[in-house]
Amino acid sequence: MEVFSRRSSVLPPRRSEETCPVMEPEQVQALFRRRLTDICARFAEWQVPIIVSGVIGDVPPDRWRRREGTPLLDGQTGTSLLLDMSPSLLEGEGLHAGEHVRVCGLLRAHLHRGQITPRFEVLSIIRDAEEAAERQREELLQLLREMPPQRRSFPVREGARMLLLGVGVGLERLKAIQQSLGGFWTERNVTVRSIPDHGGCAELSYLHGVEQDVILLVIAGSRLAEMDSSPFVKGLLQCPVYRVLAYDVAADSSDTATTILPHMVDCFFQTTAEAVSFIRQQSGVVRRHQEEERAHQEELAALRASLAALAERPRDGRSSSALLLFSVGLCLGGGLVAMALWGLPHLF
Repeated sequence: MEVFSRRSSVLPPRRSEETCPVMEPEQVQALFRRRLTDICARFAEWQVPIIVSGVIGDVPPDRWRRREGTPLLDGQTGTSLLLDMSPSLLEGEGLHAGEHVRVCGLLRAHLHRGQITPRFEVLSIIRDAEEAAERQREELLQLLREMPPQRRSFPVREGARMLLLGVGVGLERLKAIQQSLGGFWTERNVTVRSIPDHGGCAELSYLHGVEQDVILLVIAGSRLAEMDSSPFVKGLLQCPVYRVLAYDVAADSSDTATTILPHMVDCFFQTTAEAVSFIRQQSGVVRRHQEEERAHQEELAALRASLAALAERPRDGRSSSALLLFSVGLCLGGGLVAMALWGLPHLF
């Protein structure tokens, strides 16, 4: 039975969660044991939300039928604090057993088998930001350990294609960037795609399957903080094409978030103008290389034609010389035979 959870139906004004004390389940249990008498005597003064950080315990499937609370475990000692919350609240946040969470709520009490035990009426529950950040860092470190570094060269083949991908950058802005890339990159060989502001990083995990030859990734300054996600970094590392990264921020902006993305690409620039200038320069080098290669091939073709013509002439000359020598030899041989035939009767 409830001991004092319904003695006051008026909750105090809600305070910002940043001003609420953060406690562990072990601390809540110790506070409840020490101050139970004071809590019962001045219950109204204890109607202050607190935040408890812990790990969601295993939840039996039929706990609602047995009126059992959701266990919140202390990460250090394993002490459990029962949470009073609806199934929809837990399922709506997509939380499962074993996840680190922060629970904001009110301290209650429950009489169970003759003993007063603490219960926690949940007002809100979220994933622990610090724990989530630590887990993300571990995932990224493990990902970097498993994947070898790869550096690629700017494409030099004719007919190269580009993917111009914007994150938090509108299509109009991306088209303006595409037009400033120069005549080497036109609508025929540039695919423009924009991930809207509400789009998640999971939409970018397909980068490992990019079919173009170069990708220009433009990220808005407001989206940089969320780009260090494992799916996106993994997709960027596995991207098989030349990767250029640029931030789309104001020139005088100084609040650019720090990310690891510049280390995951082949070339990085703080502004789109610098990226455009670099691509134009590289495209000019590629065009000159292609023109030189084309001229070289034309020279080789002309040289082959000349060699073929020269190779034909010596064969005609040798035939004429042989015919001339044969004719001369035939004449000399005939003359010698005639002289011999004429001289023999005179000798005998």
